[in-house]
Amino acid sequence: MTNCAPSFTAEQVTAAIRAAYSPRWDTSLTREDAANKAATYRSSEAHYRGHVQRSLSDSDYLQVAEKSWGAFTQAIKAICADHQILLSSHVGIMRVADELSKLIAQTAPEDGARVSDASVMAHSLHLHFYEDELPDDRVIQSADAVSEAIDLLRQWFPPEVAM
Repeated sequence: MTNCAPSFTAEQVTAAIRAAYSPRWDTSLTREDAANKAATYRSSEAHYRGHVQRSLSDSDYLQVAEKSWGAFTQAIKAICADHQILLSSHVGIMRVADELSKLIAQTAPEDGARVSDASVMAHSLHLHFYEDELPDDRVIQSADAVSEAIDLLRQWFPPEVAM
């Protein structure tokens, strides 16, 4: 893993997030609402990640899949909220994840690729919850990659201190 000291400005992150959005969407949050949303999203992310671990021990791979997706979405939403942007759609999550992975790749191509690949895996896990088509070992492998990507996202995009 690359040293993940953020090397980009808050403005660069906000521009990357907004690049994934249609200009017609009203997605701005007040500073207070943004801080509250970010805290809620991070709490939900931790809850989902705990649920993934419990589901792994119970061999409940459908829940592993869905909660991995849930944790990933909450991590992306928290980063957006840190930048006063409300994210509320699946397509938005995927587009923002793509833009953030591109931003990371400017400094650390391997980390950017890991986040990009994990976003596709997270979406695949979400679909698996409804279709039950992935082998158990693929669910486990994908859930691990998603968890590692969430850790990378936390390192590359720590919570904004001064909002």
